[in-house]
Amino acid sequence: MRSFLFAVAAMAATGGPAMAEPQAQNAWLTLSAPAPRDYVVFDGAAWRCEGQVCRSIQVKSLPPLRSCRRLARELGPVTGFSYRGVTLSDAQLADCNPARFATTPGPAKVAAAR
Repeated sequence: MRSFLFAVAAMAATGGPAMAEPQAQNAWLTLSAPAPRDYVVFDGAAWRCEGQVCRSIQVKSLPPLRSCRRLARELGPVTGFSYRGVTLSDAQLADCNPARFATTPGPAKVAAAR
C-alpha cells in the first residue's frame, strides 16, 4: 500500500497522463478566391473569414478530410486546410475540392459541339 501511494505521488509530481498537453482544437483554411461571407457557422463552429483566409478557434472532433469537403461545398475551392493540428497534403486537398469546381463548358461551347 505504501509503495502504491509513493507511485501515485511520483506520477502526480511528473504530470502523468492527466497533465498531458491537449490537442489543438482550432482550424484554418485558405480559399482560391475571397470568401463569400465574413462569418459562417459550420458543424457548430463559428468561422471568421477575412479575404481568402477563414479561421475557427474551436471545432468538433471530425475527420479533417470530411470537414474540408463540406466546407469547400459551402465556401468554394480550398487551397490550404488545417484541422485540429492536422494539415492536409496537396493530394488530400485535391480530394477535398468537389468536382463541380472543375471548369464546365458554357452554353456557346455546348451549342458549337452539337
